[in-house]
Amino acid sequence: MTASSVQSTQFRRAAWGVWIALTFVACNLAVTRGARTVTPSYRSAVQNWFAGEPIYNMAGSDFIYLPQAALVFAPWGLLPVPVGEVLWRITILGILAAGVYRFTRLASADNRWFLINTFASAGTAAGCARNGQSTLIVTGLMLLAIVDLHDRRWWRATLLLSLAFAFKPVAIVVILLVAAIYLQMLWRLTIGLLFVAVLPFLTQSPDYVITQFQACYENSHTAFQVGITGHWAQLFGMLKVSGLEIPSSAQQVIRIAVAGATLVICWLAVRRLLPARGLFYLYAFATSYLMLFNSRTEGSTYAMIGPVYGLLLAEAWLSQRSQMRTIGYLLAVIGTVFNFDLALLVVRRPDEIWLCPFICVLVTIDLTRRLIREISNVHVTSRSTELA
Repeated sequence: MTASSVQSTQFRRAAWGVWIALTFVACNLAVTRGARTVTPSYRSAVQNWFAGEPIYNMAGSDFIYLPQAALVFAPWGLLPVPVGEVLWRITILGILAAGVYRFTRLASADNRWFLINTFASAGTAAGCARNGQSTLIVTGLMLLAIVDLHDRRWWRATLLLSLAFAFKPVAIVVILLVAAIYLQMLWRLTIGLLFVAVLPFLTQSPDYVITQFQACYENSHTAFQVGITGHWAQLFGMLKVSGLEIPSSAQQVIRIAVAGATLVICWLAVRRLLPARGLFYLYAFATSYLMLFNSRTEGSTYAMIGPVYGLLLAEAWLSQRSQMRTIGYLLAVIGTVFNFDLALLVVRRPDEIWLCPFICVLVTIDLTRRLIREISNVHVTSRSTELA
């Protein structure tokens, strides 16, 4: 074994060590008395579902997901509380770590990249890990699906994306982009989502299921209104902190317009660039859209875009060898990890939500400039080849 291969193995082991350490800390906090966690909401929904009782409080809080989320959480929610809490965190962090590893390998087999992305992804995921939020398992499933799209494993990608949607409907952004860009996935995802739709009817009476779907719609509408009027770490929340409040009707128009632009950008990336690079941009723009335009984005939700920041940092440091870009992306990671404390140095509560979306806006602008440049370079290279 060469010295370089030994060093590469050490980097990989160090990265997995970070994930194991985070899992240990999260599991320890999960069984600590008075620990912050969202899993009681998930567990209550599971128990109420199988008891045939309402799973929504109709106030737009606590359990605000699809009824299917109660079903997919059942393997952990039906366990004794301490066991379920620990196994849930092992699961969500294990799937996220696997997703980060495979997603990073699309960019480079150099394990230094994996170590750098691990620090970025684990750092941004720490809050969700402590609270036991399903954001992490959704992120991991989407990352794994992105890799399967690259490998043309259409059905496995369908399974992963459908499961991610069952846990949290935010996965619909990636699903819609993939369905629109990859024709091989359109009918497969249709089947996958149809199965997710009928799953509740296999576990409860049709009348109860329909009632809960209606309650889900009403509760989601309330939750959306809370997102519009409250302080949330998304674009319009950031603008509200700066003194610019966008009317809800205008917000909807902007969301739709940016969604269309995101589709065009991702389509161009996948069609014009190498498959791995195109899929990186697809995930990057999908998650940046989610962070900035989901009405209820929290600071911890930025764990979803953490692997993008990590790859950009690794690329700037190890590939581009750009000191300025390295510092910039390092600050983006640090600012996202410590967003609450850093934001409070400038503003008071509850306006501390501005830093994460501000960083995300800057990164998205940079990603757009990079994509345009990369597509232009491909075009110039193609023209030069034709002329030669």
